[in-house]
Order: sequence, then C-alpha cells, then structure tokens
Amino acid sequence: MRRTLAVIRRRFESVRQRFRSWFLKLLILAISLLVAFGLGEIMVRLFEPQQLILKRPDVWQPVDSLGWKHREGVSTTVNTGERTVELRTDSEGFRVGSAGRVEAPDQILILGDSFLEALQVEYEESIPGLLEARLPGRLDAAVAVRNAAVDGWDPRQYYVQARAALARSKYGLVVTFLYLGNDVISDDTYYFPPRAPEEVHRFRFPRSLASGELIDAILYPFNDALEVRSHLFNLLKKRFDSVLMRLGLTAAYFPTGFREQEADSPRWSVTADICEDIAAEAEARGIPLVFVLLPAPIQVEPGTLDRYARGFDIDLSQVDLEQPNRLLTEELRQRDLRVIDALPTLREARESGLKLYGEVDRHLSPSGHDVVARLIEDAVVEQLRPEIPAG
Repeated sequence: MRRTLAVIRRRFESVRQRFRSWFLKLLILAISLLVAFGLGEIMVRLFEPQQLILKRPDVWQPVDSLGWKHREGVSTTVNTGERTVELRTDSEGFRVGSAGRVEAPDQILILGDSFLEALQVEYEESIPGLLEARLPGRLDAAVAVRNAAVDGWDPRQYYVQARAALARSKYGLVVTFLYLGNDVISDDTYYFPPRAPEEVHRFRFPRSLASGELIDAILYPFNDALEVRSHLFNLLKKRFDSVLMRLGLTAAYFPTGFREQEADSPRWSVTADICEDIAAEAEARGIPLVFVLLPAPIQVEPGTLDRYARGFDIDLSQVDLEQPNRLLTEELRQRDLRVIDALPTLREARESGLKLYGEVDRHLSPSGHDVVARLIEDAVVEQLRPEIPAG
C-alpha cells in the first residue's frame, strides 16, 4: 500500500512539474505576444495610423422612420484614420462649421450619405462647406447650406429626410448626392425602425459548431472589440484583405451594380422612382432639385479593381465600371430630373495627379471635395439665380 501511494505521489509530482513547466512557457509566450502587440500598436499609430470603426452614441442616435441620425448640438472631434476633425451639429442635427449655423434667406438642402457627411475632412473643406463659402461671391448674397447627410443612409432615407426638412423650412434648392457604390437599391420601403448605425456583436457561447454560429458568437465579437481600438488589427486586416475576402470574413464588398448581369435589374428603376419621389416633394413647393452621381473609388483609382477581383474571384470580363452611371442617368433623365455625373471630372483630376481619396479612409479627400464642389457650382448658381452667367 505504501509503495502504491509512493508511486502515485511520484506520478502526481511529475505531472505537476510538467504542468508548471508548460504553464510557465505559455505565460512567457502570452507576455511576449502582449509586449509585441503593444509595441506593434505603438509603431502603427505613429507611422501608419489606420481607420478605426466609429461606434459613437454621442454622435448618432436611433430614431423612428430614419433608423438613426445625428444628435443635435454635438461638439466633439472625430478621427476616421486620416486626421482629427471637428464635428459640430446644429439644432436640427445638420453638420455645421466652426463658426456655427449660418442664417441667410437663400438656403440649400444637401442630402447624401457618409461622402457628404464627410467626417474625413473639416466642414470647411467639405462640399457643403465649400459651397457655403464660395456662393456668396457668385450671388452677391449670403447662402446657408444645410448638410443633412448621414453615414449609412440610402435614397429612401434621403426621401424621408427631405419630406421632413422641406416641411420645416423654406429652401431655394435641393441637391441630392447618390453614391454609386451602394445607393442603387432594389427595396423601396420608406420606413426604418430605430437602431444604431453600427451593429455591435457580443461574445456568447456558441449554440452549435456550425461555422456561421462560431463566427457570430466568437469571431464577430472579437473583431468588433478590436476594430474600434486597435490600429495594428486594422492594418493586418487591410494587408490580408484578399485572403479575408476569399474566406468571407470581411465587411468589404464588390458593388453589385458593376456586374453586367445586373443591367436588366429593377434596381435602376426603383432607385430612380425614389429620386422622383424626392423631386416631387421639392417641386410641390416650387423648389428646383439637382442630382449628383458620386463614383466609387474603384471607378476612379487604378489598381483598386484588380484587388477586388483577386479577393472575390471576379471575372473582369463581366464587369462594367461605367454601367451605374449610364443606366441611372438614363432612368433619371427619363423622369425629367436634372443629373450631374462626377465620374469624368474626377477621372480627369486623378490623371492630373490629384489625390482624390484618403489613404486610410477611402472617402473623398479635401481635393476630391474641391473638385466636386467646383463641378456643381455653376449648376447651383443657375438654379438659384438663372440670370447670372455661368462661370
């Protein structure tokens, strides 16, 4: 019996020593990885900062019918990866400049998504801010530009916002910007329940071993926790984006409207019908309206298409980068709607050497905003003061 106990004791001691040895090795490995990750994070933040995902309840709030919108009276700073910019909103939740809300008899309503919300640049460098600064010199009168654009919205929300804004105030012009990367839609439902603009996944125990369930329960929460905090994590995601695309583990997507097989899709007429509804709200009040087509970076910047083709295994012979502009312009003009296509002008500016999109955040750069603002300035003046010569 004593011999048996001694054997058991020796075996237990051997197992305990092996466990202690493995535990120490794992602890050293964990500490080493933690130190390496910390140093890597510091280096990336200093030399190659990345775009952190914004989940800011102090900026956006859930609201019925629109889904979400800006809070009123916001005064804060935002950094989407390019630079730190000021974000201020007025009593209606519209973004304004550092001088606050401009009051003037001539008011222009701007509708759009994140490309016009423009959190990558100061308000004064954005299309609304540039128009607000330049138009008084052309019109010899102050002009107030109301920037109602909100990240993540699409034409249905532009319509809901237009109907509410036009009922509250008198405007001389409405300018609606359509981003061709995701604003061509096939759903004409005009109601959005209140929710946050960015979904946050919570860690939970997987209900099964299915890949989708493991992704929802573990990988998505892990991703959500790091993408709002870690520049290194976002850099690694960008470096391995082609691999993540092939594995289906990325939020990146190839816009459907560029596929030739979508040429006969109802999405073009559905989107144009929604635009016609927006125009009807303006025309009922005697207000002119202009639509501006904003191209996706994939249409302007060389090399972007090849990266998407590798990641999503796309047959480039079935891709038409001008298709959204051509088909949507045709649909809008059939409805007698005024449309300006920014694609040719932005391509020309890109060929001249201008940097039109951010390196980290792929929205318009200050130069991109300037090019588009100059493109539409004559059309804006023409609608507000038809007697003033163009140019």
